[in-house]
Amino acid sequence: MRIPHRTTPLRRPVAILTGVAVAVGIWVATPATGTLNAAPDEGSEMPATLQAADDTLRTPFEESNGAAWTTVPEAQRFWRALDESSDRVRVQTIGRSNEGRPLQLVSVGDPAPAEPGAARSGSVLMYTCSVHGDEPSGRESCMQLARDMSTTTDPSWLRLLRNTTVLFVNVNPDGWVADTRENAQGLDVNRDYMALESPEARAIVKTIRDWKPDVLNDLHEFGPNPYYHTDLLQLWPRNRQSDPTIHDLAKSMSEEYSGAQVTSAGYTSGEYGIYVKDGEPFRQVAGDEQGRILRNYAGLQNVVGMLSETANEPLNAEEEADESLLNRRRVEVNYLSAVGSAEFTLENRDTLVAETAAAAERVTTEGAERSGVVYFAGQDNMVPTSSSEVEPEPMCGYQLTAEQRTSLATVLRLHGITWQNNPQGAFVTMAQEDQPLIPLLLDARSEYRIAEATPVETC
Repeated sequence: MRIPHRTTPLRRPVAILTGVAVAVGIWVATPATGTLNAAPDEGSEMPATLQAADDTLRTPFEESNGAAWTTVPEAQRFWRALDESSDRVRVQTIGRSNEGRPLQLVSVGDPAPAEPGAARSGSVLMYTCSVHGDEPSGRESCMQLARDMSTTTDPSWLRLLRNTTVLFVNVNPDGWVADTRENAQGLDVNRDYMALESPEARAIVKTIRDWKPDVLNDLHEFGPNPYYHTDLLQLWPRNRQSDPTIHDLAKSMSEEYSGAQVTSAGYTSGEYGIYVKDGEPFRQVAGDEQGRILRNYAGLQNVVGMLSETANEPLNAEEEADESLLNRRRVEVNYLSAVGSAEFTLENRDTLVAETAAAAERVTTEGAERSGVVYFAGQDNMVPTSSSEVEPEPMCGYQLTAEQRTSLATVLRLHGITWQNNPQGAFVTMAQEDQPLIPLLLDARSEYRIAEATPVETC
């Protein structure tokens, strides 16, 4: 990664902290049709080989050597300049915030980015860049990574870009301007991927629906404390409704590619949401199964997705003394994690394309055959304990009233869910690709439901 005019080394020898499950559940993967390539336990040279051919286009953050974050107007000028300077880049507006600012989608490919239809027939890698407005390192790393991809001449990166469309989604500009976690509605967008009450969540979900990404990395920051202070905390979909093979691929990407890329640079990496003391985990404080969170929503949509979180406060005396050093580390760690996801996609593209498609077929078949189990709670390291949290005999689908059909139509369409109108309203079959998500949206037993539809037991 190019961090211009670095005056103080960022990398340092560290001990690697890894979290483990706090409770034991059963998670059996469906046999994969392809095989993952050996993971780069020591990282790779891909960050170094991504050095751009020229550095004439730099972000204000880079120009200041980490002393100042890029503002919304500066970022918009940067993206326009990048679009104009490279045929590999296309910038488009996919929505508007509550305060009228554009929600931008940046696509990158070689020799030019594919349109959604063509991209879906290949492979798609998607990054969401700082959905929380007060977590700037994700959007800075996205700007730098897209810029570096637009000018690289490295054969490995060119092979990735010729076969994979890379998407960067820039969201929550209102929170960016206000320096708030929430958007202008006061909503945490990363808790809105089911109800879709915010324009930001609607834009991201529509992108997932239209582009069908195979891989997703959601870039964030966290507040460290004495028991929770690694450079990168990463996590995969924990929702038990996710296809098991998608879950396992996402976990491999998180730990063996993104995590390995970060630790190979001398940083630490661990499991998000786990407090650790003396090398041992003792409490889980975050990282649950909520389908309304993007990493879990990705798994429910048969996308190999992960969360990246870098510490937003000093982790040593050097960072305490030099805020620009702290800021550069925050950006570099998210950049390295993003590179790990790109390497995962490059090395395992055929398997990813096959397995995301196979997962969509599997969940559709399960819905048609009423096989498997429907989980309303629990996660990959916690089995549900109450009968109200699990349904061992899945329903055929859900009956909506006419009023529910009218009120839910827009949200269901954004998710990609189909229904059949009938005299009572509409029937939503479980025999579709969104089968894992449907009960979480429509069942009274689901904590974050958007309606209480009627389960249909007789097909």
